[in-house]
Amino acid sequence: MASNPNLPMAQFHLAGCYHNEVGVDQDYTKAVELYRSLADRGIPQAQIALGRCYENGEGVDQDYNAAIEWYSKAADQGSEDSRLHIVFLRGWFSFIGHGVEQSDVDAFHHWQEVSTESVDPVIKPIATHMLGWMHYLGRGTVRDESRGIKLIRENKSDRFPLGEDECLAGYDASRPITSASRRFYQLCELGCDRNWLCRHLVAICLINGFGAAKDEAKAAGIFEQLARDGHSDSQFWIGECYDRGLGVLVNESTSLHWSSEAASQGNSYGQWTVGYSCLNESGSNEARTRAAAWWKKSSEQGNRYGQCWLGVCYSNGYGVTKNIDTAVNWFRKSADNGHRWAIENLRRLGQWP
Repeated sequence: MASNPNLPMAQFHLAGCYHNEVGVDQDYTKAVELYRSLADRGIPQAQIALGRCYENGEGVDQDYNAAIEWYSKAADQGSEDSRLHIVFLRGWFSFIGHGVEQSDVDAFHHWQEVSTESVDPVIKPIATHMLGWMHYLGRGTVRDESRGIKLIRENKSDRFPLGEDECLAGYDASRPITSASRRFYQLCELGCDRNWLCRHLVAICLINGFGAAKDEAKAAGIFEQLARDGHSDSQFWIGECYDRGLGVLVNESTSLHWSSEAASQGNSYGQWTVGYSCLNESGSNEARTRAAAWWKKSSEQGNRYGQCWLGVCYSNGYGVTKNIDTAVNWFRKSADNGHRWAIENLRRLGQWP
């Protein structure tokens, strides 16, 4: 009864059951067949669903042109969701130069529109995450690292569990594969041959198991090549790989080499980790002084990890003159950016909340 052509919405929901494995075995091909029969009759919900199947390569060969064609049919009927899917894809095409001239400015404006106006649980967080990178690197807009980091940090959610810790600060952990994470990984792969940032993000996905199975060795290989090309965020990450044995053998000297390379380019995360390395050398007063100096450089760029450790230095007199008021100031800056250990230090000092 549900597949009766006189009951189009029942047929649409049945297609969704096949697509999402609800009450029946998953069958993308059957879902596409049902969606297409409805899309050909001009039903916008089915046109959008069919467009997504073409975009994701589910039940059909992946075909972005066909996806945009079906999205356009729904958009012509007033579907804002479909229009924003087109804008989202055009953002990626502009970013990687896929069928159009490469333009960071166009990519930025497309993603900004999606981030601001979409409510889609897949494309909205991806667009917002990429906006964070654009601000952080100054691509398509004026460079504003703090704004970019804040966007990446606050965009993290259960559906898109890739925030500052996992993306910029080197904390690797297995992440559930969600529709948004899988789509993000696929789009980054699409741009791998044309855009260094896409390659870097593929490596981040692989190191975290974000949208794809974990592959630390492959991730480390990508990071190291990009590090040799001079990209400071990749230099920081390969330093972390050698420090913790992520896809490579632990090698402290190689780790310090790459962290120092990142730090010398002004990378605040590299400066933060070089500070650690100074303390690990000996714990002497001279080492503490150098550590505090690196954490100050990191802190002055708004890095919440560097700010917390600079607070520790002032709280204990490590490499600087002990000053509780200054310690509280740095802890508060870090805490305002959500650093939990900074909050604990303020509580210990009776300064939180």
